[in-house]
Amino acid sequence: MNKLIPLLLIVLTLGCSELFDPSGFNEIDISISSDHKILSNQKVIKDTVSSLLLNQPIDYLDVTNELYTKTWVNAFHSKRKSHNKYNIKVKEYLPLAKWGNGRYLTHSGLLINPSFNNTSLNLLILRGPESERLELLDISRQIQAQLNRYDEIVEEINLSSDGYLRVITQSGTKLTFSKKSFREQLERLEDFISFELFSGKLNNIRNMDFRYNNGISILF
Repeated sequence: MNKLIPLLLIVLTLGCSELFDPSGFNEIDISISSDHKILSNQKVIKDTVSSLLLNQPIDYLDVTNELYTKTWVNAFHSKRKSHNKYNIKVKEYLPLAKWGNGRYLTHSGLLINPSFNNTSLNLLILRGPESERLELLDISRQIQAQLNRYDEIVEEINLSSDGYLRVITQSGTKLTFSKKSFREQLERLEDFISFELFSGKLNNIRNMDFRYNNGISILF
């Protein structure tokens, strides 16, 4: 008689799952839950977990390849509810911005590249050297704090190789800064918005260039 070996579902970060006896199982009923809207492709999660439950031995690389590169999953925890029913509690990366083409900057500062992307996500787009990603995110927040004063939204920020920050808003306005003088130039943006806040002109501006020593170039 073959000896049945309980199969342990690998769980990363969030804890350990219960043991599973595969005898007599034809199908596994897997439900998926999360504290947030699930961004991942749920079929990939279910297929991967089913494979882990029904096959031996477990290959750690399978988990990594199927879940942590093809979905948004950061960690998961399985709970056996009955004979063949499991609930998979999923913890996912929270995207803060799109990074270039196809990658995402997460709340923990990581760049991920899930094969199943949710293209409907309305996120800020950042482009530049990877080493500058956190500073670019901080710059985007500082600019957005000023644009909030007249209900404008930053859509994209590009840091070029020559050190210029090119900002595009949702309405199509373009703002250009020099990264090395950004703090000073941001103050000029703040002063300019304060001066024109009630003039009705801010929403008609197409270009603002702050790369001057003591002034701003404005194009309507």
